[in-house]
Amino acid sequence: MFRRLKFLPRIAYFILIFFNICIGFPVVVQAQISAEDFIEQAVESEKKGDINQAVFYYNKAANSYWKNSELTNAIKYFKKALKNVETIGNVNGIKAVCSNLGFIYSDLGDYQNAKENFQKAVESAENLKQKPDIAQGKINLSSALIELGELEISLKILQEALQIAQEIDNAKILRNVYYNFNKTYEKMGNVDKANEYFSLYAMLTKKIQAEEIKLREERANAIADSAKMAVKQISSEKEITAQRLTKTSEELKERTTALRQVENVTKEQKMKIDLLTTEMKLREAELARQKLLQKVYIGLIIFSLAFAGLIFWAYNEKKKANKLLWEKNAEITRQKEEISKQADELRELNALKDKLFSIIAHDLRSPLFSLIAMLNIAQEGHFTEDSFKEILGELSTNVSHTTALLENLLSWAKNQMHGTKVNLVNFDLNEIVNSRVLLLKDAANKKEIAINNRIKDASFVYADKDMVDIVIRNLVSNAIKFCRANDKISLWSSINDGKVTICVEDTGIGISQENLKKLFLNQMNSTRGTSNEKGTGLGLILCKEFVEMNGGEIWAESQPEMGSKFFITLPVAKISKV
Repeated sequence: MFRRLKFLPRIAYFILIFFNICIGFPVVVQAQISAEDFIEQAVESEKKGDINQAVFYYNKAANSYWKNSELTNAIKYFKKALKNVETIGNVNGIKAVCSNLGFIYSDLGDYQNAKENFQKAVESAENLKQKPDIAQGKINLSSALIELGELEISLKILQEALQIAQEIDNAKILRNVYYNFNKTYEKMGNVDKANEYFSLYAMLTKKIQAEEIKLREERANAIADSAKMAVKQISSEKEITAQRLTKTSEELKERTTALRQVENVTKEQKMKIDLLTTEMKLREAELARQKLLQKVYIGLIIFSLAFAGLIFWAYNEKKKANKLLWEKNAEITRQKEEISKQADELRELNALKDKLFSIIAHDLRSPLFSLIAMLNIAQEGHFTEDSFKEILGELSTNVSHTTALLENLLSWAKNQMHGTKVNLVNFDLNEIVNSRVLLLKDAANKKEIAINNRIKDASFVYADKDMVDIVIRNLVSNAIKFCRANDKISLWSSINDGKVTICVEDTGIGISQENLKKLFLNQMNSTRGTSNEKGTGLGLILCKEFVEMNGGEIWAESQPEMGSKFFITLPVAKISKV
């Protein structure tokens, strides 16, 4: 039995009806049931003590009134349904009915009652621990709070809904949260915040609509393909039926001709037939004797084959058992090697973790404590204006170093703990390089270092934009760290075999061959810069991980006092223009 779908094309619908008729299924048309009929059935169910059925029919009646915009009646019978579900302690039913009442009161402009019902729906969802329903319920509650002017409470409720939506990764709920944030801030008169959340809402709505359109197109194409296949099958069966009818007609003609020939057989031919029949009986007797002998021989052959088959089966079973034993031994060996490999990786990660905690405990905490101490002294008035200006540059450098260190630590920790997702897009490499060089220009100017970007415009690559930005930042920062006054840093690129090679070249102090071999190992080795700058050794580890995650490679060439060259490769963009 098939039911008509709203998005099913008309021709496909009639084809389905045709198939139903052909194979004997009836076409069912559902009769319309009025709200009064549902109410009558609900009352009868209450009298019988069947509360669940009564709730079902009251809910049907209320929805029917709601659909026809008879909101007062809808509220009346939703309340009857609520009374019954509360009697039997159906928490899920309480949640659903209270949500519906909240929406109807909102339609009527009675936002106080809407707020109370939405609050009750949220409490029910929290009891059921249904995170999507909790988040959506809080969004509904915030809508009523906005209309009531309780904007601070609305912001708090929306923040809770936002956290749940992000936790369960539900794009539609997240979009609704952004929309209500926009309405709340708009009503508070905070235009910047309202515009910010409206942009998030619009962007997420566009993404969801694109996904839904794609899904609808796929479904429509699947239905159209099914209809085409059905039509094709009908045509094929029609052709086969026509061929069978033609063949049957020819066979009937042949049989009619044969019957006529039999009728014309003469008596002489009949006598010959009788004689032949006698001879056939004699031959049949001889054949019967020969068949008996054949049966005996066949029995012997079958017995021999069965015995040989039994031996062959036993041999195969033994062979399978040996093969299974070999495979199990190989699997045990493989698992042993894998466990050993995992143990080695775990030891490396533990060592890296210990180093990371050491960095957090010393290299990150010490600069912050130093900064706090200086600020406290300045606040107490122990610095003159001139001396404060002198230490301001040192404070700026200290904060910049601590910020870069913290960014690397957070990026590395996120990648190790949760696994960073690679978002591959086509983008102009030169845009990132220009912005990063501009941000690092002050640090370079302090050391009297010139940075020259020779990467051409419209140098498009196919990679994760944020990861490439982190790699460029670390490579240029390292070059500044190991350059002296009047040294130069150059960035250039080339394209070969579908790969873009980017080089960060400097004329700094260079790297010894011994340290060059240690650069990209999974261990943190740090050397102080030309101005005694600190480092953690984490930057190059992060660069290696991010470049390889984007399908590229990283390496370095250097000699002491001859400068250094750091190379990375990235895939060329799939299109020439964006």
